[in-house]
Amino acid sequence: MHSAVLVAEGFSDIGKVLLPEIREKIPRSEASLRTEGDALVIEIKAGDTVALRASLSSYLRWLSAALSAKKAMEE
Repeated sequence: MHSAVLVAEGFSDIGKVLLPEIREKIPRSEASLRTEGDALVIEIKAGDTVALRASLSSYLRWLSAALSAKKAMEE
């Protein structure tokens, strides 16, 4: 089993936005989301490195989209 942990300081409020994506299963991987203080922590586990890379790419893309939306709403 391969794993990766993404820690995004100052992003704890974005976790709610990513919950639907966490609940939707990505093939050959599983993910969990939690907050630690003001940090958002996403832990991803996968059976192989290809699935881990694909999952990391997906969660980073969703995190980036959520951040862009947050910034647009603040303007």
